[in-house]
Amino acid sequence: MKKLKYILLSAAICAFYSAVFAQAQTAESPIFGFFKKEVSANSEFYLGVNTTRDSVFNGEVQSALSGGKITLKGEPGWAQNQFVFSEGAQDEHFYLKFVSGELEGAWFDISANGSSSATISIGASELAKISSGDKVQIIPHWTLSTLLPEGGGVSPATKISQTQDATILYKYTGFGAGGAEYSIGENKAPLRTFVYRKRGSNIGWRDGDKEDASNEVIEPNSVLVLSQPESQACEVAYTGIVPMCATSIELFTLDDGSGVQNQDIFLASPSVASFALSELTPVLIDTGAFAPSTGISSNAVDVIYVYENQSSGQNIAPDNSYYYRRRGAVSKWLDANKSDADSSVIPAGAAIVIRKLAGADEFAARVKFTPEYISNKNQ
Repeated sequence: MKKLKYILLSAAICAFYSAVFAQAQTAESPIFGFFKKEVSANSEFYLGVNTTRDSVFNGEVQSALSGGKITLKGEPGWAQNQFVFSEGAQDEHFYLKFVSGELEGAWFDISANGSSSATISIGASELAKISSGDKVQIIPHWTLSTLLPEGGGVSPATKISQTQDATILYKYTGFGAGGAEYSIGENKAPLRTFVYRKRGSNIGWRDGDKEDASNEVIEPNSVLVLSQPESQACEVAYTGIVPMCATSIELFTLDDGSGVQNQDIFLASPSVASFALSELTPVLIDTGAFAPSTGISSNAVDVIYVYENQSSGQNIAPDNSYYYRRRGAVSKWLDANKSDADSSVIPAGAAIVIRKLAGADEFAARVKFTPEYISNKNQ
């Protein structure tokens, strides 16, 4: 059985929340989280990355122009395209994140910047949601080498074989010019595979083609799956900034050319603290983003699968699954046994997969989840 350690500034996480967030109300300095995970031999571990790197800019929107050009107040005086990746010259990928306003929690990759502007890939409907005064941050993306430097504690590949006795890291999302990318459908194979290579002078993260993957982008709120060999356990650790704003959640279904498909959406828990499933009701159900069961049959429609890392072995099933029932006087979350699950807890450190059931047309919705500690901070 795996053992999970999830630590925020102290081993006594619950006791520290009130003190930490009370301090945050009077200071703008970042709150750091320290996370340590133990993965037993011959096991999988779902790692939800819900912290960020430190921001390099904090400011406010002046205006949002067609084409996704966001001008910022205060004339920050940036160099032309200093936030644009250029291999060998500027090895960081940056994104602009809204930390207030209607798009709070949403992030968009920066494709260009001027002295006081950043250009992002954003549709017209979302561009219209941006208002002057919205607070934003510019943040460098996590990469494998910054999130898990020197492997972060994974079992390295030291043999001639790329994967023998090594932790294999799977990623179900990719990263492209417009941001995160998904395979269309459900139960899809991972898009990317990695190991940390440590043999002679051949040291660093490598992908499935044995190419350098040190700068592989780990998008905000993404999920990594660690597969541990039979020969040994490992202990993975990383640090990060706790976001002090809502988390943006995108739900969607896509057409692969043969029709709209059910879609698996991987998501790190949108909170660094445990929370009740009922807290997702206004976020998912009341907005219409998550389809409830409404027919005579009480079978699930859209489903939330939660990986709490309580199971051992490979190809593990989710620890829990939930769907929402709305019929007559019944309006509540149910688990796989059709028992009342409103008070069920999504634990800190969990990873989530939301399965959206396909309809006749493609679907897209953006919603935001505000953890209780953020709500308390803003009161």
